[in-house]
Amino acid sequence: MRHYLNYLLSAIVLLCGGGLLRAQEAQVCDVKNPIVGDRNMETVEISRVECTPETTTLYMEAYNRKGYWIQLDSVLHLRGAVTGLDYPLRRCEGVALGQHVYMPDSGNVSFRLVFPPLDGRDTSFDFMERGKGGGFIKGVNLKEEREGKLHCRLTGMVEKPTEASRLVLHRYGLDARVKPFISIPVHNGKFEYDLYTDHAEAWELYLWHDWLNGGYYPAKFLGENATLHITFPDKGRPKVETDGTENRIMLYVEHQVDSIFSPKYALYNARVDTLYSEDDCYTPAGKDLYERLRAAETQEEANKIYKQLDSLEKSRRLYSSRMMALEDYLAVCRAEEKSWRLREAARKPSVSGLSFLRSELDYFEHPDSLKQALWAVYDSVYAGYLPGYPYHAVVNTLRQSRTLAEGKPYPDYEITGRDGLPLRMSSLIRGKIAFVDLWASWCGPCRANSKSMIPVYEEFKDKGFTVVGIAREKCRSDMEQAVLKDGYPWACYAEVEDANNIWSLHGIGNSGGGTFLVDSDGTLLAVGASADEVREILRKKLGGKSGH
Repeated sequence: MRHYLNYLLSAIVLLCGGGLLRAQEAQVCDVKNPIVGDRNMETVEISRVECTPETTTLYMEAYNRKGYWIQLDSVLHLRGAVTGLDYPLRRCEGVALGQHVYMPDSGNVSFRLVFPPLDGRDTSFDFMERGKGGGFIKGVNLKEEREGKLHCRLTGMVEKPTEASRLVLHRYGLDARVKPFISIPVHNGKFEYDLYTDHAEAWELYLWHDWLNGGYYPAKFLGENATLHITFPDKGRPKVETDGTENRIMLYVEHQVDSIFSPKYALYNARVDTLYSEDDCYTPAGKDLYERLRAAETQEEANKIYKQLDSLEKSRRLYSSRMMALEDYLAVCRAEEKSWRLREAARKPSVSGLSFLRSELDYFEHPDSLKQALWAVYDSVYAGYLPGYPYHAVVNTLRQSRTLAEGKPYPDYEITGRDGLPLRMSSLIRGKIAFVDLWASWCGPCRANSKSMIPVYEEFKDKGFTVVGIAREKCRSDMEQAVLKDGYPWACYAEVEDANNIWSLHGIGNSGGGTFLVDSDGTLLAVGASADEVREILRKKLGGKSGH
């Protein structure tokens, strides 16, 4: 009887987990570092999924700053992507549910979550908290699609004694604030990861804690068929060793640049330190603005000061004469380095050279002479190199952004509508003067600028004026929460994971945002205009009172 009851209870447990499953029908696999889709959890990662006929076990890594905490809720569950079945949490091993879990010095805690066995049809699933606004990691893929892909084996060491629990890996040139990144756990100072990729694209690998603290030295490499050993020293730049052909080309360039230009940059840094010690970096006007910036109580007030600082810098009145001479010296050094890299890229085409061009063409503050040289090398050497390579599409998008200036036509492009279907920007602004506001929920100055436009919109919305907001996000819900909090009265759309390359099209790279005022005939009236500047333009174009 006892055996019968045990069998009955087991059947009930399996039934509650989303269906009565026979052992041979269950999902069986063991996947390390599974590929995932959409997510809003950044402090929790799935490092391994083990599926057996009895259980589905998620090996988890929690990350946060030392002394910070996370809390796991008992309402965690999995949802099968094919069957739609729910698999409730059975137990948690390693941490206590419903309690604060404080981070140790490493900033990392490992634990396991055990769920019922997955139906064999569910080759992917969503990891979710119940309830509206709950956390999720969607599209956890149990299929390891490796055939036909390049295999880059990463191994290495981290010599930092503390705060070295996690490495961040993502494609070079992409913004980790927007694009999902790959987490690589570090245990006992060692790490390993198998990267599978379609093309030999450039990647960046760096310490998560360094990134959080606003300064880091990335290890840059190309994801080719190769083995790489990367060492992160306690101080300084990481060391990369490899047997890959393309990576050797990249490393040669980096070593040459380091030997030629590092002494020049070291001299600059030493002299700047001297000026700081003598309090001779800024003019009196510059010092006054920085004092006001430190005392600013609102983001709007700070933004006005930033504009004044920018104006002083452009007019060469921000820095002292000695500091200005050093800045000129630095600009010359950087121009020399870029020119050297460009000559090397032109000498012998390579994936490394193409990666360099793609990155530099996306930087909109280069002097015109350098921009022209970059485009000349791309057009003459690289335009026909490796046809179909993904960087060419990026470069063609960047080419369009060169026309964005006052008096030039504003481009038409595709955005993602609120229903998930594509929309053309032209259909939203046709026949009206439009303020196109590119912003992000994580960009404080962007949101302050957006809020400052609300009175302008209310004044002119019935006179042929509209505002279209596009938020650059990792997750659509982040945009929705920001709109709800800030109260934007106009339509806002999400550019999730740079799906439409809108930021590149506008030539603003990895910045939080930018603003573009477009006339009713599609001509650009202003780029980067403030709310007050937009108001004055609208009063001239549409009528209304002058002044404030």
